[in-house]
Amino acid sequence: MGGTYFDDEQEIGPQGLTLLRKVLADLFRDQAIDADAAEELSLAKELVALFKSGFRSEEELKAMVQSSGILNHQNS
Repeated sequence: MGGTYFDDEQEIGPQGLTLLRKVLADLFRDQAIDADAAEELSLAKELVALFKSGFRSEEELKAMVQSSGILNHQNS
């Protein structure tokens, strides 16, 4: 009962990967970001961390990324 909610070893299933891919594509499209591979990887890592922390809906993930400012740093 005393386990942690965040589990870095937790596998992400096919549905989770599909969701993460969609959110990532939507965020880049919506923000009109011309990102390089390093920026895409950084955002993907952020999304995975959020997913593993319990944010499991498209709306939650997008809101958390947008409120974190990570897109603003990449777009400047």
